[in-house]
Amino acid sequence: MSCPCKGRILVVDDEPLIREMAREILENSGYTVSEAVDGQAGLDLFLESPGGFDLVILDLVMPRLHGFQVMDRILQASPRTRILISSGFSPDTRPELTRATPTTAFLAKPYRSKDLLEQVSRLLAAEG
Repeated sequence: MSCPCKGRILVVDDEPLIREMAREILENSGYTVSEAVDGQAGLDLFLESPGGFDLVILDLVMPRLHGFQVMDRILQASPRTRILISSGFSPDTRPELTRATPTTAFLAKPYRSKDLLEQVSRLLAAEG
């Protein structure tokens, strides 16, 4: 994939293998990546780093705070932050997953590295 691949990304997922895979894919493409083990840790890290992240990749079902709760609080604090919800749930069974806007999107798990990089690139390039 040809892109400038600059940006600071926070990956919030309670599954260590998912976090590690996403981090490796993104770092190998030139992004700076931080990780959080659950919703509360992700929100805390985001709020402790004002302007520190251009995009947040969020799992939905996590301990302490659900992904949508984290997303809502992040967008209250920083409305221009891009959000990529990544979940094993299908939009067919969870209509709220279609809350996509120009600066938010959904990526079904499991995903291919190409799909992750395309979504990240699209969101970071989006106006909003």
